[in-house]
Amino acid sequence: MRKTLLLVTGWILLFQNTLFAQHAGGKAGGDQTGSLYGKLIDAQSGKPVEYASVAVLKPDSAVLTGMLSKPNGDFNFETLPLGKYILRINFIGYETVYKPATLTAKTSTVDIGNIKLASNSKTLNVVNVVGEKPAFSMAIDKRVFNVDKNLSSIGGTATDVLKQVPSVNVDIDGNVTVRNGAPTIFIDGRPSTLTLDQIPADAIEKIEVVTNPSAKYDAEGMSGILNIVLKKNKKAGINGQLSAGGSTLGSTNGGVDFNMRQEKFNFFVNYNFRNRVSPFNSRLYRKNIGQDTTTFTEQLQDGDFYRRFQTGRIGFDWFIDNRNTLSISENITTGNFNNYNDQTVNEFDEKQQLVRYGTGINNTKNGFKSYNTQLGYKHTFAKEGHELTADVTYSTNTGDNSSDFSLQYFDLKGENIYDPIPQKRYGSGGGKTTYITGQVDYVNPLSEKSKIEAGIRSNTRKFSNYTTVMGLDYPNTDYLVDSSLSSDYKYSEQINAAYATYTGGFDNFGYQLGLRAEQSFYKGESFFGEYRSYNVDYPISLFPSLFLSQKLKGDHELQLNYSRRIRRPWFRDLLPTIDYNGQSASTGNPGLSPEFTNSFELSYLKDFDRKVNVLVSVYYRNTENAITDFYKDTVLTLNGQDQRVLLSYPINASSRNSYGAEFTLRTQVTKTWDITANANLAQTKINASQDNATISNQGFTWFGKINSNTKLPWNLTFQVNGEYESKQILPQGERMPNWSIDAAVKKDLLKNKALSISLGINDIFNSNRNLSYTTTSFSEQENYRKRLARELRLNATWRFGKMDAHLFKRKNNKQENNGGEMGGGDNF
Repeated sequence: MRKTLLLVTGWILLFQNTLFAQHAGGKAGGDQTGSLYGKLIDAQSGKPVEYASVAVLKPDSAVLTGMLSKPNGDFNFETLPLGKYILRINFIGYETVYKPATLTAKTSTVDIGNIKLASNSKTLNVVNVVGEKPAFSMAIDKRVFNVDKNLSSIGGTATDVLKQVPSVNVDIDGNVTVRNGAPTIFIDGRPSTLTLDQIPADAIEKIEVVTNPSAKYDAEGMSGILNIVLKKNKKAGINGQLSAGGSTLGSTNGGVDFNMRQEKFNFFVNYNFRNRVSPFNSRLYRKNIGQDTTTFTEQLQDGDFYRRFQTGRIGFDWFIDNRNTLSISENITTGNFNNYNDQTVNEFDEKQQLVRYGTGINNTKNGFKSYNTQLGYKHTFAKEGHELTADVTYSTNTGDNSSDFSLQYFDLKGENIYDPIPQKRYGSGGGKTTYITGQVDYVNPLSEKSKIEAGIRSNTRKFSNYTTVMGLDYPNTDYLVDSSLSSDYKYSEQINAAYATYTGGFDNFGYQLGLRAEQSFYKGESFFGEYRSYNVDYPISLFPSLFLSQKLKGDHELQLNYSRRIRRPWFRDLLPTIDYNGQSASTGNPGLSPEFTNSFELSYLKDFDRKVNVLVSVYYRNTENAITDFYKDTVLTLNGQDQRVLLSYPINASSRNSYGAEFTLRTQVTKTWDITANANLAQTKINASQDNATISNQGFTWFGKINSNTKLPWNLTFQVNGEYESKQILPQGERMPNWSIDAAVKKDLLKNKALSISLGINDIFNSNRNLSYTTTSFSEQENYRKRLARELRLNATWRFGKMDAHLFKRKNNKQENNGGEMGGGDNF
């Protein structure tokens, strides 16, 4: 009888709230949504209070939505617009309680904690905040690039996305740098076997750029961390989107994103396919300086690079209760990257007169399958910000490859010649890479300005690869195994880490002290031919970090930070196999050691009326045992024949010192036009010694990028992106300046902008290429390569679904009157 009375009373109170909300109407906040949850308990007994009326009030006291507390005292509101609210809790026998709550883009999920229903109550004045998520947002320790606001990368890959991100530079080979250094790249905060070209742009939600991470983050990466966050829809009801597109180069793409959420379960699945065609051409011109004479060699390649892949992701979240969530997801990617090239080699005498020429092919095929499984658990305590998370990630990638190479020389009359001898080779192979990562993190706010964070992590990576190359045994017609290009290799590493940080402060001054300890083990074995192996155990290394911040009057903030970083050799850097291409070759160095960097950064952030954001950083990096490429003229025995080549391999330089400044400006020029500009200026000096030669090079470089977004009438959005990279300093040469400009326009159609059509053009002036010069004691080399050409892309996206919090629980009036549960949603 008592429960019935309580339930009826609760429904009466909630009914009043609903009527009032219908009167008030209107929306609070912008297009983004968040969630509020908590628990009601009796102040004296500590037992949960059920069937109490919980209402969400807007700042003007109008009721936005409401619900009854569950039998365990829990209440939760999903899909609330961002803004400031007041929770009003009232029930017969208890005094009314008011609790303030704020939902922002940074904290879109808020745990109110345990609310004790007692005699005291307090009402706080709040201010409503309305806003739209910008394309690029800045904090003093992290920058976030929202991919859904970028039009130029629609239908592309993660490589195309990173090209648009301020502070990030991507060359034509997909190599990523931040402030002229290599960052660590994560996917959803964890290592992955996927490459950037295997991740569709349409599957990415945002890119997080952390230039100088604290001890909480991995110590790997000289220039910080890039975290690629994949989309994971959590909207209530059934919703999703369909997309498709094509380009003038013959590329096609498409995908579907589906999400279904009801009560305690959220299910999501998405699928994308990408078929991209990229023309490729290169020119290598080399001056060969001999003891008696000088000759010249020109190598030309022209062909197409095909990337075909499809990726699917499926998973679900189980919201066990308001404070416990279990998540699992599976990502599957499969495809192939094929490169078909025709090649020509021209040889000249000392007067640069053509002596002979050769023609042939250089084709490679690479297929792959990648699986990524993530299992995660999150527990939040009653105190806001107090949480425990644990997760395990398992990634595996299997691949196969084949190659076909030929080169036949001719005299000036076009007749076959046999000096140099004809070269014909074909090869095949395969490999497997496995990642296993386990991590536990704990956060406990001790007070409003202090908290402790701690965690442990273990990461294991195993890699195996074999390649068998068969070469023509000229003048015979038999094909024999080419031992110089064949390999059978295994590699493994394990990195164990633990960290702890303490954050504190007083008045407007804040600080964070952190210490991370990492221990790593490496093992490599080569089984082809003579058995070779190495086994390196690095002792525990300590990576301290210190962050100091001072908030000044007028929305100013100043921060000084320090961290110690490490860059461990990648398995390709250690792999002692030869990759031969015409007149050049590359190999790994099993004796390579990790490099250690001491990184200092001073940053200043100013917000002008939330219309202009200015971030200025000056930084200094001192690196010991810096990993860099070394070029050496040598003679390789390939298929039984001596070939003189320019061989490159990584070495540990004595030191590398870099200092520079970075400027980032985001301005809302008008209500419909915003611009983000980024510039990085740096001075770098490299000192190294190898083979009794001392190498020293230094120079000034700068890099700039600008993004312009304009909202036009008729639901049109216009975007322009441009970047410029100055001359880059290499240990034995330099890379020439490079620049490109992209543009795109998007048209939103149908009700609620459900359909979007975008038209973009990449590299408008067809200027993106790589041109470098390398000088050694015996050669001078010019290397020109261009992979992408001007491309026009057309894409369409259709969003479907409805925000429906009662998808599986359709109630008739009788059920509702009998006390069915009502959740917060659009119906209020």
